[in-house]
Amino acid sequence: MRKIVALAMTLAVVAPIGVASPLHDAFAYQAPRPPVGGDCNQIAAAIGPDATWYGEIAGRRWDNVQDQYYPFSARGCFHSERECRIWHNQALTYMDRGPMNYAICRRGLR
Repeated sequence: MRKIVALAMTLAVVAPIGVASPLHDAFAYQAPRPPVGGDCNQIAAAIGPDATWYGEIAGRRWDNVQDQYYPFSARGCFHSERECRIWHNQALTYMDRGPMNYAICRRGLR
C-alpha cells in the first residue's frame, strides 16, 4: 500500500512539469496592441491619391499597471471612410480611459 501511495504522490508532483496547464492561456496577460493603419504609398498606388482616405488620431492612453497617462498618436491610410472610422474606434478602445485630443478622416493625400 505504501508503494502505491508513494507512486501516486510522485506522479502528482512530476507529471505537471512536462504538461502545460490548460488554464495557462486563460490567465496569461496579453498587453493590447495599438491599431495599425494602412501604408499610404501602397494604397495610393493601388487606388490613386485622390481616392485614398487619410486618418489621424491623438490623445492619451491610460496604463492600468502604473496608473498614469501616456501620449498616444497614430496615422494611416485606408481604402474607404468606413475603414478609417473603424480604425478610429479601435484606437479609442486601445486608449482605454484616456482622453482623445483629435481624430480626423479626410479624403485624399495632401
